[in-house]
Amino acid sequence: MRPISNAMNDSSTGFEKNHHRGDEPHLFREVIRTYQVLMASFSREIGMPASRLALMRLLAIADADVGVMDLARQLGVNAAAVTRQVQEMEGEGLIRRRADPKDGRRSHVKLSPKGLKLFKEIHDRSHELERSLSSAINTEEMAAATAVLVKLRAFFEERH
Repeated sequence: MRPISNAMNDSSTGFEKNHHRGDEPHLFREVIRTYQVLMASFSREIGMPASRLALMRLLAIADADVGVMDLARQLGVNAAAVTRQVQEMEGEGLIRRRADPKDGRRSHVKLSPKGLKLFKEIHDRSHELERSLSSAINTEEMAAATAVLVKLRAFFEERH
C-alpha cells in the first residue's frame, strides 16, 4: 500500500482519476500540505511539537492570563489536551498558572519569563526560516502569498 501523501501527489490514482480532470488548482490541499510540511520541519528543527508552538504563540500574544478553556477553543482541541500540555510546560518552568478567583476548578496561565525567552528565540528562528525562503521565492512572491493567506484566514474567521 502506498503512503497517503504519495497517493495524493499522483493524479492517476483512483479517487483523483475519477473525480478530477487533473488540471484544476487544489488550493485547500496545497495549503494543508504546505502547513503540515512546514510545521513538521520547523518542529524538528527546534525540537518542539507543533501543538506546543501553537500554545506558546497564543500565550505570547495574549494581553493577560488566558483560561485553559479559552486556549482549547482557540486551538480547536479539547481542554484535556491543553491541560496536559500546560502541566508539562508548568513542570518545565515555561508557564505560570493561577486559579480562577471566581471558580477554583478553572485556571489561567501565562508564559513565565523563561517561557517568554524561549518563545522569543523560536520567533527569531522562524524569521530566519522566512529569510531562507528567498532561495525558493522572491520578495514579491512572499508578499503575494502572505496577502492571499491573510485573505483566506479572514474569510474563514468571518464565517464563525
